[in-house]
Amino acid sequence: MKKKVASFLMCAVLLVGHVLTGCGTKEEKTINTVTEDKSNTASSAETDSGDLDFSKLKVAFILPGSANDGGFNTKGYNAMLHLQDLGCETAYSERVTADQQLTAIRDYAGIGYDIIVGWGSQNNDDMAKVAEEFPEIQFIVASGTVGNDVNLTSIEISGSHLGYGYGYLSALATKTNKVALICGQQGNQTDTDEVAAFIEAAKICNPDIEVNILYVADPSDVSEAKEAAKLCMERGCDVMFGEIFEGYQGVFDICRENGLMTFARTAAHIEAYPEGCIAYIENAWGLKMEDVVSNYLENGLVNGVISCGFGTVVRGWEYIYDEEHTVNPDLISEDQLAEFQKNVIDKISSEGYDPVFTAEDANPGTY
Repeated sequence: MKKKVASFLMCAVLLVGHVLTGCGTKEEKTINTVTEDKSNTASSAETDSGDLDFSKLKVAFILPGSANDGGFNTKGYNAMLHLQDLGCETAYSERVTADQQLTAIRDYAGIGYDIIVGWGSQNNDDMAKVAEEFPEIQFIVASGTVGNDVNLTSIEISGSHLGYGYGYLSALATKTNKVALICGQQGNQTDTDEVAAFIEAAKICNPDIEVNILYVADPSDVSEAKEAAKLCMERGCDVMFGEIFEGYQGVFDICRENGLMTFARTAAHIEAYPEGCIAYIENAWGLKMEDVVSNYLENGLVNGVISCGFGTVVRGWEYIYDEEHTVNPDLISEDQLAEFQKNVIDKISSEGYDPVFTAEDANPGTY
């Protein structure tokens, strides 16, 4: 089915069978054709949604990076495919920059999509604005922090929980007492929470540890991320992670080439570098989106913020190394894993962890 759409959606994506067309950026990048074979497999199509009729829904996804980035944007793409498998008519736009997203959201709303999903908290303000303009449409921010009383909800992946886990495990694994986190989107609250919690957890685990925080200007730039990783290596860091989009590949390459430790983004990374990957986090975004969309079908418009982390009602994430281990047993001992379970997972699940971090708490530098 073809539609004439205005403005930004002239290069948006409409699904036809199994082939999708990507959207070029304002730099006039080539429009790419991609298929469902991504580096991160889609979430299981098994559902608990009963006899709900998903086929009546049109759902659009707005991705800030490439659907092929092997990380957060690929998870969004696969979550979309999961909804498509359930019967939804779906569309997506990728590499949507901050100055393009407001138009993209309005355009999807204007051509009659029932549900619009902004992938990432950078959509917070624009989604809130358009949600007021179209009160009959459901707006969802994945990993967002906003909601209203009518038609806007966020599935909030707790950046502080995420960063705390990475920081504590990094401190357990390091042999040089020097670790690093390379991030993008400085000032974004979710990233601020992750970086600040990473620092806090590493210091709690090992007060003598040195934590290096670096930001890259373009989270999709592999070369820039590689240079940041080289700098961390020169500083003596033997554990580093890149909480960035396609740029993560640059961090991964430096770690693999130099025998450093990192966290994988997918099972494929562990397969490529099993000796250096601590674990990867399997985040069931397809099932999260299914739950919200099912709620919408059953009860109407969903609003407010849905929290996701250690011990929360909505499923958080699962650390995976292989079929038998949650983390790499050669890098994290059984005693260390028990410490992590007690001091991170169990403690946060029972006591909670909801600090208020500011941008200053996550400034680049050495801590």
